[in-house]
Amino acid sequence: MNLKAIKEKRNELLNQADEIVSNAEKEVRSLTSEEEKKFTELENEIRQLDEQIKNLEARQNDGEKVEFKLEERDMENVKDVELRGLDQFIRKQDGPEVRELQTTAQGGAIIPENVEGTIVAKMEETSPVFARARKFPSVAGTLKIAKETADSAAGFVGEGSDVLEGQISLADVKLSQKRVGAAISLSTQFINDAAVNVVDYAVNLLSRRVAKAVEKAILVGQGGEEFTGIKGAAGLAEVNVTGAATIDDLLDLYNAIHPEFLDGSSYIMSRKFFNQVSKLKDGNNHYYMQNGVVNGRLTYTLFGAEVIVTDALDDEVPCLFGNVEATYAVMVKKGFALQHVTGDTTQALRGSQLLVLDGYMDGVVYNEQAMARLVVAQQA
Repeated sequence: MNLKAIKEKRNELLNQADEIVSNAEKEVRSLTSEEEKKFTELENEIRQLDEQIKNLEARQNDGEKVEFKLEERDMENVKDVELRGLDQFIRKQDGPEVRELQTTAQGGAIIPENVEGTIVAKMEETSPVFARARKFPSVAGTLKIAKETADSAAGFVGEGSDVLEGQISLADVKLSQKRVGAAISLSTQFINDAAVNVVDYAVNLLSRRVAKAVEKAILVGQGGEEFTGIKGAAGLAEVNVTGAATIDDLLDLYNAIHPEFLDGSSYIMSRKFFNQVSKLKDGNNHYYMQNGVVNGRLTYTLFGAEVIVTDALDDEVPCLFGNVEATYAVMVKKGFALQHVTGDTTQALRGSQLLVLDGYMDGVVYNEQAMARLVVAQQA
């Protein structure tokens, strides 16, 4: 078993252990003897896998060539083969890679798992908001996320008096699936003469477009055929201002969420609002907005929190503050597909080929406590 397979097995065992604990927490009980036994077995197996991973990584760091079975292919090589196959498919070239590529009955090429992962990664690079949203695994039907709707009652009581009794009150938010996609038309002349990698070009361009659409839906989506966005979500804390926002308004926004969620929180601003805030100075003529390093990357910060600039927010709600991961849930369905359309009349007449990237996902606010919005009333 190679290093990647060992790590995957370890992650699978961790998920199993986490599921045992989560089930007990949901039912508000302790682990049963059978669950404790299973949990201990998983712990021991994970500990053994950790030792194997440590030894293999040490051997690789020392320059030793670790031998694997011939049938275990290197995943990076597999990824290169699949990308070459997709490129040959678009260029209508023959080869062993394109013959192994999975296609649909309509002549489309299904993006292999590795390529799909590349698309998601590029979306996250393009959209920090999408990158921070909490991703839930794909499920059949509708995914429900439970949340508390009432505070538990507790207090001090005298001898012989009953303690305060409360009932658990839960509601849920639902995620189904909505189609999101983008398309691009490439002329046959461009494909024939292109010196660049056609697959990389198509994947980059389409994924950027999809990322912007997803980010806009997360922030200002109206529901229906798109996500229900943060801007119009009920229950969020608000800071209301009239006219131009001041630095005190931004501090009020910072203080509007519970301190537990401050770690990982960020300001999300429209470009116009960011330009205004970046010019605010203190009494010593120093700018409030500073440059700082967040997650190893140089970025703007305000009160120590990262500042993200987006084109999605408007003048009504030009700024949000909070922890996106603790606020927003995105369920991504499997099977992003890159359809290659060449046989229809439209494409044939104009000498072009159509690439369509689409997938199914949904998003919703599942924790209103972790986000606050700035609402600006425009002066007459």
